Amino acid sequence: MEGRLPNLLIIGAMKAGTSSLHDYLSLHPDIYMSTPKEIHYYADADYLTKTKEWYTSFFKTDKKIAGTTPQSYTKCHNKYYQHIPERIFKDTPDVKMIYIVRDPIKRYQSHIKESHFGDPKEDIRYSESIDHYIKTSMYYMQINEYLKYFKLEQIHVLSLEDLATNKLTELNKIFLFLGVKELTNEQLFNFKANEFSNQNIPSSIRTSYLFRLGNKILPGISRKIASRFAKYYYKKLEKRYELSDERLTELTSKLRDDVEQFRRLTGKEFKEWSI
Repeated sequence: MEGRLPNLLIIGAMKAGTSSLHDYLSLHPDIYMSTPKEIHYYADADYLTKTKEWYTSFFKTDKKIAGTTPQSYTKCHNKYYQHIPERIFKDTPDVKMIYIVRDPIKRYQSHIKESHFGDPKEDIRYSESIDHYIKTSMYYMQINEYLKYFKLEQIHVLSLEDLATNKLTELNKIFLFLGVKELTNEQLFNFKANEFSNQNIPSSIRTSYLFRLGNKILPGISRKIASRFAKYYYKKLEKRYELSDERLTELTSKLRDDVEQFRRLTGKEFKEWSI
């Protein structure tokens, strides 16, 4: 079977439930979701070096929907993720997209903890220099880049808070948006995605000689041991990166206007949000 271009993209937001949503959608009989989860073909790192045949090889399916979850596609402020909506439009102007968001303050907190937990120091410095953690929470700014090329009707917006509270209802809204049948068995989706994996282990550990040697001798053992350490270390980071009242006020001030514009654009209230 030949590959094809995907007709569904989950474009973000990072740290807003994209992994869970990807896994939930993969359980629908008419939806194929890619392995690996995130294929960032239209970002410079792949777009400038890989072929379209490489991209389509991940979507060898005859199901109605073929999707992937490149959550980096809503980082328009980052120099490594420029021109993405335009590139997508050139190949698939009728593509459907899902943008899952969450309380922008909580997303920011989760993002910065994960970054300081696993990213190289030079990446952290770059992210801080461009206000990366804050701007990824500016959902109106991010979606506006897509509205230069696509109709709003092509982008289904939902919140992580609503998905967590009314899982089957929110998923059936997505299925309706995609033109596939609704499902009735909520038990099908009662699992937790995105458990600790190699990606959740600090790069300093993943690249160490002992970690690599352990994986060669007993594959998976190093990951299990490191994952236990990762969970312990991440809990320590929870305390280190708690927001002071002053910082919380500053973030709220920076994000408030974007949140209000996003509410008006989508017609959603996002009542659970702190802004």
